[in-house]
Amino acid sequence: MSSVLIDIMSETDDQVEFKSLPTLLTEWKKIQEDKQKLIEEKKRVNERIREQDKRAEAMQKMILSIMKKNSIGALDLKSSNARALYKKRVIKSPLGQKELKKYFNEHFKDDPEKGKDLLKFLDTKRDTTVKESLVYEKNQLE
Repeated sequence: MSSVLIDIMSETDDQVEFKSLPTLLTEWKKIQEDKQKLIEEKKRVNERIREQDKRAEAMQKMILSIMKKNSIGALDLKSSNARALYKKRVIKSPLGQKELKKYFNEHFKDDPEKGKDLLKFLDTKRDTTVKESLVYEKNQLE
């Protein structure tokens, strides 16, 4: 193919692509608005879930208190063919920047600069990613 023909073909592809931009933007805007409605619904559902969690946690504390006091390890729930078990486990807390700094300083008591240097080193070695996005902002009426 000649270079002129290739240029014409790529130019028409660019024109077609550019002409489809308004349609794409309209569809994208509609999706963003629908998504916003779903997010509002999700907030309401999450609020109801939080209320249920609070009630269940209060009841769980009362049940655990009674089970501990009476040395009960498990209860059979005949109506639902299930069991309520008392379990105890130990979990470690997450390590954030503050905790790491505290532990490094504790470990390097004689030279706190080593702790700071190690924290800086770890921070510089952390992987980073770049994310690009298109943001939909609706103009607010004044």
